[in-house]
Amino acid sequence: MVRKPTLFDLCKTTFSIGAVGYGGPAILALMKKTLVDRREWISEKEFMNALSLAQILPGATGVSVMGYIGFKLHKLWGGILAPLFYILPATVAMTTLAWAYFRFGNISFVKALFAGLGALVVGLLVNATWILGRSVFKRLDARDIKGFVISLTTFVGIYFLKINIVWLILVAGLLGFVLFYFTREFEGERAASGEALLSEPNALEREPLSARDFIPVIPVIAVFGLGLLLPSTRALLTTFMGIGALAFGGGFTSIPLIQHQVVGAHGWLTVKQFVDGIALGQITPGPVFITATFVGYHVAVIAGALFATLAIFTPSLTAMIALADVHARVQNLKIVKVVVKGFLSGFIGLLLAVTLRFAFKSLVSWQAWLIFLGAIVWIMVLKRDSVWAIVGTIALSLLIFQL
Repeated sequence: MVRKPTLFDLCKTTFSIGAVGYGGPAILALMKKTLVDRREWISEKEFMNALSLAQILPGATGVSVMGYIGFKLHKLWGGILAPLFYILPATVAMTTLAWAYFRFGNISFVKALFAGLGALVVGLLVNATWILGRSVFKRLDARDIKGFVISLTTFVGIYFLKINIVWLILVAGLLGFVLFYFTREFEGERAASGEALLSEPNALEREPLSARDFIPVIPVIAVFGLGLLLPSTRALLTTFMGIGALAFGGGFTSIPLIQHQVVGAHGWLTVKQFVDGIALGQITPGPVFITATFVGYHVAVIAGALFATLAIFTPSLTAMIALADVHARVQNLKIVKVVVKGFLSGFIGLLLAVTLRFAFKSLVSWQAWLIFLGAIVWIMVLKRDSVWAIVGTIALSLLIFQL
């Protein structure tokens, strides 16, 4: 039997999870262990329903799951505050690191540190591309060949033809519909997932929303209104909301989108600074999306960090809360499955292009190649935790880049 916590207990617990949560699968496992097994605030079936819905929506999976659980437990207050407290530790950590980076980044040992972390980021991107590829292309059949065509289209479009990334994402979704919708390839998956997501006796039951339940929306609108009124944060707010709305697949799939906007379209960061921002995101808890905090700080200091962070997570949380009560029907629609399949196939091509660009930028010395290859062996061959790869990279960088 599930138990309902107070709003204070919910926020305190999500804050503690966010403070120690490193790595996508690891932090999701920590969420399940804490909220399902120990606290018994939500059933395992409901948790898996939240996870499955989050995976077809844009944005960070962990943040979306927190929004779903918070909404189920405490309506809109929970849906807003639970993910907010979850990302708070990472936001504070990244803001602090961004301050230190832009203040002390020219010191020699700091340069050595980021040279090593840049090589590690390339290794992490190779691993992310491999993992995403395995999840999208499960077997080399006709469906996967069509997916490869979508990946190749986006790769050529972004790497050689320099086509706007937003158009490439839309084309990937359209190709997903054209290539997959009129076939029987998703019939078995739809039936199996439909059975798996049937309601259970102990599933959370939430009372219907009343007019007073929408009170939390008022301060949210006020905060975003302020961000749009301030000239220094207006572009940050609109840019990162757009990124958050298109970043299907979560995690590293957001990197091509963020790079296109902050390096290419707006020129807020150089490629080197962007790679360093990704690297800093790896040594903080929380999702890869927290790179938005780094960018926002550089553009408009504290206000920029806060508004960029809020903006990148808002679209996915809004969609998650809006669809929380109809998740089984939405995620099993064939049109949703085929379009998301197109998006994810397209993101593999985009991610590969970014990986190559970062590699040419970062792997420029034998020391960088040594760290890169070591990361590949540690993460992909030995299947060890990336946290220790980060720790090892920091120590090794400070040693070998002085040679």
